[in-house]
Formats: sequence, C-alpha cells, structure tokens
Amino acid sequence: MIVGPNVLRRAPGSTSGGEGRPQGSLWALIMVRNLDNLDFHLPSHAQDMLDGLQRLRSLPKLADVTLLVGNEELPCHRSLLALSSPYFHAMFAGDFAESFSARVELHDVEPVAVAQLVDFVYTGRLTITQNNVEVLTRTASRLHFPTVQKVCGRYLQQQLDATNCLGICEFGEQQGLLGVAAKAWAFLRENFEAVAQEDEFLQLPRDRLATCLASDLLQVQPEQSRLEALLRWVRHDPQDRSAHLPELLSLVHLDAVPRPCVQQLLATEPLIQESEACQEALSQGHSGELPGHPQKMQEVLVVVGGRALEEDEEGGEEPSRHTGNFAFYNTKARQWMALPDFPDYHKWGFSLAALNSDVYVTGGSRGTKTDTWSTTQAWCFPLKEAVWKPVAPMLKARTNHASTALNGEIYAIGGTALDAVEVERYDPYTDSWTPVSPALKYVSNFSAASCQGRLYLVGSSACKYNRLALQCYTPVTDAWSVIASPFLPKYLSSPRCAALNGALYLIGDNTKKVYVYDPGANLWQKVQSQHSLHENGALVSLGDALYVTGGRWQGMDGDYHVEMEAYDTVRDSWARHGSLPRLWLYHGASTIFLDISKWTQPFSPSAGQEH
Repeated sequence: MIVGPNVLRRAPGSTSGGEGRPQGSLWALIMVRNLDNLDFHLPSHAQDMLDGLQRLRSLPKLADVTLLVGNEELPCHRSLLALSSPYFHAMFAGDFAESFSARVELHDVEPVAVAQLVDFVYTGRLTITQNNVEVLTRTASRLHFPTVQKVCGRYLQQQLDATNCLGICEFGEQQGLLGVAAKAWAFLRENFEAVAQEDEFLQLPRDRLATCLASDLLQVQPEQSRLEALLRWVRHDPQDRSAHLPELLSLVHLDAVPRPCVQQLLATEPLIQESEACQEALSQGHSGELPGHPQKMQEVLVVVGGRALEEDEEGGEEPSRHTGNFAFYNTKARQWMALPDFPDYHKWGFSLAALNSDVYVTGGSRGTKTDTWSTTQAWCFPLKEAVWKPVAPMLKARTNHASTALNGEIYAIGGTALDAVEVERYDPYTDSWTPVSPALKYVSNFSAASCQGRLYLVGSSACKYNRLALQCYTPVTDAWSVIASPFLPKYLSSPRCAALNGALYLIGDNTKKVYVYDPGANLWQKVQSQHSLHENGALVSLGDALYVTGGRWQGMDGDYHVEMEAYDTVRDSWARHGSLPRLWLYHGASTIFLDISKWTQPFSPSAGQEH
C-alpha cells in the first residue's frame, strides 16, 4: 500500500511551530477513505504461542495447575488440557474441587505416559514405540485423549503379525479400539496356520479358542490344520485342557480331514486313545454321522470381467446386453463357477483386491471409445451376504490404477489425472477413505503389492524404455522410500507383481521372463520363464503357486487367446492351467476362501447372474 502525502493532515485550527511541530494542540491522523484495509496474519502465531506456553510451564507464576502423578510434578495450563481431553474439560469446567485447586493428583496412571501426553498437548508431537505403545494407549484411554488413542491404534494395527495378533485383538477390545480388534481378528482368520504355531496361540482361553475354531471364515487348507492346531493347544496343558477336547472336536470339520490322518490319530494319539468321547467324536465326524451340511472351504481364483472382445468389435457404443462377468476358478476341478454379476457392466481400467475374502472393485472408466470418464466408485462383494454393495466413494477418480490389501485396509494407488502417484486407503470398519503420502517418484506404467507389512510399487513413466523404479511404503511412518536394488529389470510393459511366501514376483506383458525380489536381501533374480505372453491380465498367489491370467494375440488372423498358467515355486516350473471363461480384454483377479459347496452353477458367459 502506497501512502500519499495527504494521509497525515493537520487538525482544523491548529498551528505549527518551528520546523512544523504542533503548537497547543495535537495533530490528527486522518486516513484517506479510499485506501484498502490491511488484514495482517502471522502464520507462525499459533505455533509461537504453543512454544511460548511450553517454555513458561516451568515458571510457577505462569502455570495455573500442577498435575501430581506419583513422584512427578507436571506444571501446565487448565485451558490447554481441557481443549485436548474431555476428561480434563469435565474436571476443570465442572463443580469439582479440581476446578479451582492449584495441585491435582492423578491416580492409577503411569507418570512417564502422562508426561508424554502433556508434552503432546503443547507440541503436537509424540513418539510411539513398541515399548511404550501399550501404556500410552491405556493412559490415553483413561484420560480421554482421543487423538492419541487413534494414533496408537493405527500403530498397533500396522504391527500385526502372526506372533502378536491375538494379543492385539484382546488389548484392542479392552481399550475400546474395536477397529483394531476387528482387524486383528481378520488377520487371524487369514493366517490361522501361521498363528497356530506361535506361543500366543497356546495361551488362548478355551472360550476364545472355541470362537476361533468355529469361524466359517477361517482360512485353513487342508482342514486337518484346524485339527492339528487344536491338539497342539491341548498338549500344552493336557491336565486342564483334555476335558475340553471332545467338545472342541465338534468345531472341526472332521468330514474334510483325510481318512489316513483320522486313522493315525485313533491309533497313535494318546489324547484320543485315553478318551472314548474323543474317539466317538472323531469316528462319527469323519463318517458323516454328525448333523449339518459339510463345508468345503477352498481357496479359489476370482475374476471380475470388463469389456470383452465380442463387445469391443460391436463398435464404439457401450453394449446394452448384460452378460456374465463374475466367476471363480476351482483350481482342483479346473472349472469356472458363477458368482453374482458385478453390476457395473462393460467397465475397464478398474482395479480388484480382496480383503478377508471380500472382493473390492475400485474406480475404472465408463462410456464409449470416444467419450470416457473415470469414476470414484467403489464396490464390495461381502462373501457372507453374497451381494454387491456400493461402499464409500474414493476421494479421487482413478483409472488404470492399482489396489492391494495391507494390514486390514485397501490401498488405491495412482490412476489420477495429476502427474503424481496419489494414494488413499479404505478402512472397511469405518467405511471411509483417507489420503496417505504420495509416492516419491512419478510412474504411470506400474503395479503394486503388499509384502511383509509394506507396500511395494514397481513401475516407470510412460516413456518407452524408461527404467523401472522400486518404491516402498511403510504404513507405520506414512513414508515412502526409493530402493536401489541390484538386477532390477530395466523395463517392463504393464508390469504385474504379487507376493508369495515373503517374496515379490514380477512379470510384464512384453516378455515371458519372470523376476523375484527378496526384500530381506534386497536382491532380484530370474526364475523359470512363462510359456506364453499374457496381456491385460493379472498375477495372483494361490496357496504355494502363482497364477497368471490375460490374453494374447496369435497367428496371421489375430486370434485372441486367454490361456492361464500356474507357477510351482518348489519345482520352478510353469504349467498351462485352463483358460478364462470369456475373451475379456480387461479384467481384475484375486484369490479368496469360499465354501465351494454353496456355489454349484457353472459359469455361462452368455447370460448374467442375479445379484
């Protein structure tokens, strides 16, 4: 703002002395009315005030309350505590003695944790470690610091593994972190065989074990793993636990246990031989004499199809005829079975991921070849309900993006309009999306997979022969890193990756070569090549094998083939394994556990299935 010479004017009737100084009256400052106002804002003011209050806490005259915790004295300000905690707000704003007392004593809380919470009030910073997360969570819960409770819950969620999921589940229930408890329970269902080998499993109380064994969503294959886990639990304390064995045996699907295994247990297992009730339960269960419909839980390959070749050849308009587009592949029977159709027909560019055996489809494009648009839509197929349902839309419209499950959440990566790899995650417990840090390096030709508690992104920019980059996201710190790794392939067109047994496998549609990455050794190496090229497809892990789907053009007439292949990691060999049920130019695939006895209708590409 430029101030003109007429801004400062002498008041009427006043006189000036020597050198223009006023005589007998004050000069008036008269602002010219046509000048703009100045709205000043100091961006650092709020932080400066907090920093200042933090420094002044040590001065008794300037702190209006002191918290007494054990032998610790923590001077602070009531107003800041009340703003941060409903507990302190009620204490200081109500008609309690603490509302006017200069010294307030807190009982049954850890001094170190309270000191951390008070520091957080003034600084907004908190360091959470494996050593302090439990006491910090308990203290934040008792003193009602909701932000700290939420952050501690996320930290616990990101630490989930086979050694601690049972403890985290119980702790989450005790502290009211129901979302954390739900995700820990889901982790148990998906990784039961690994969890059953850990010491935590042996400490389970009978009721909790019964709940676990009775779950229809327990992902065990073969069924004898459930039986072996039960026997291991009883052997840990046979004197107190053997009496519960007959009842708990009824929770095992004994009809699905191989007969040689049952016969061996009857002949050699002391826990069975010493109990007539156990022998009877085992014999009846395997002979089919027990009531109920026998389950046939099996891990299967699920596929949602988009635009198909015959629809693409019809022209630019979107086809009006709805045909089957959702199916699962029984790898043992080599047969495709129908599932309720995905209701958003003829889509392309969407991404598919599975979480807790529920199928999620996100984003994608609609419209004709000449008029397309991306969507924020997200759909879920909950296996229990067996019907497609829309869930909360993504924050960003995405097409040709990636999605993967990690620590009980779905991550959507890339596919937005910006020249950045934007990422967001979906929490099924709250039905909400949250943005997370974008990848450090922009890629448009990429794939993503979760492995050992981290998210890996492999890709390059659209420029031909641009080198691939490997990036890793750590959810605990919400931070990305670029990994310099020896022997990373230089370039792959449309890369696809999948995690299996702690390693990351990578393929592309321009080569038959297959690469595997060991995160612990930070090393890439080649394994056996595929038999054929596979375009516009997917790479998924199922059991101890990898399955690759996708089409390829062959011959002078350009015939389109949709053969699948399976990779045996033990033998380091690929084998052809059936074909996709339709000539899909675009599809998404993943794996889930389901009861194959409930889905008996073969997939028919000519007609849609009810949903």
